[in-house]
Amino acid sequence: MRYMFLLSGDYPDIAKEEIPSLLDLKKIKLAGRLLIAETKNEKPPKPFRRLALTKSIFKVLFECSKGDIEKSMKEFGWNSIYENNFCIRVHDLSAISPLKADKNPKSERAASGSMHEGSNPLSEKSLAKHIWRSVKKPKVELESPKTSIHVFLAGNKAYCGLKLYENKENFESRKPNLRPFSSPTSLHPKLARALVNLTGIEEKEILIDPFCGAGGFLIEAGLMGIKSVGYDINKIMAKGCRKNLECFKINNCRIKAKNALDISDKFDCLATDLPYGLNSNVISEYHKDNWKLGRINKKIQKEGFAEDLEEFYLRFLKNLRKKIRKKAVIIFPNYADYRILLKKSGFRIEKEFSNYVHGSLTRKIVKIS
Repeated sequence: MRYMFLLSGDYPDIAKEEIPSLLDLKKIKLAGRLLIAETKNEKPPKPFRRLALTKSIFKVLFECSKGDIEKSMKEFGWNSIYENNFCIRVHDLSAISPLKADKNPKSERAASGSMHEGSNPLSEKSLAKHIWRSVKKPKVELESPKTSIHVFLAGNKAYCGLKLYENKENFESRKPNLRPFSSPTSLHPKLARALVNLTGIEEKEILIDPFCGAGGFLIEAGLMGIKSVGYDINKIMAKGCRKNLECFKINNCRIKAKNALDISDKFDCLATDLPYGLNSNVISEYHKDNWKLGRINKKIQKEGFAEDLEEFYLRFLKNLRKKIRKKAVIIFPNYADYRILLKKSGFRIEKEFSNYVHGSLTRKIVKIS
């Protein structure tokens, strides 16, 4: 079965990697924000609904050159997929900005045709007539069609698909500032879910976040039906994380107020955002001979900071190498030499991405095995 995935404008590089991390795909190609691929499944795979950075998913009906679109529309057997009523939408992918479209929803609609544009052979009205003439008892429904046909124009190619799924997940309702317990370093829920998916974890497996903080990864994992374990040496953070999990009625997660260096159990996958500096309790605990646990407001510019932090990272990674069964997605601060650290600890980098936060911090997101 061939599918098309219309990617979100958020985190475009991660969006491209999230899909093959969850699904067994082959013959993958990209046309603008449209990822086209084949799967072995005759029915839509269950992981479709886990995708965070995909807006809509379509079954490919046909693809052709832009000049042959009317011929292909006329020859396609519309009765085989028609149900009750229909609507057709045309999208010019070259007119949709991959980075700004989601921030301005009108931009995508403005890049589409109209059912009333009759003079343009690629307009919705012109293409709809082929479906109207082919099916029994045709009926147009613009708002909530049972048969939602979408044509995507990319360069000289046209891709026609039947919409199977639209992502209506309300990530904004779970933003960090709307949770009972908030942390300023928390990721946006959409990004947190995508990074959990990058690990490729399956529902029967266990995810661990050894620096769980307010629980962003654990919340998204729990909502996807994935069991998880969270560690945080700060008892206040661990307690706050439990409150957040309770708020979203997640009961398949265990929280432990424990040092990440003391993880003893084996687990399947990991997603975590490492502590960025000496203002982390876990670093203060590790250096308890040099700093008291209460002195948590150290400056990043302190002499020897980078070396001390990387020493901690290396100890954590070497321990992780013995415990993890599959893959991990780890966020490093840009000032850490993460490639050297991962090499020393025996990990292989599969993918890496950058996420700019502010002038002095860029997150380096690394998928490892």
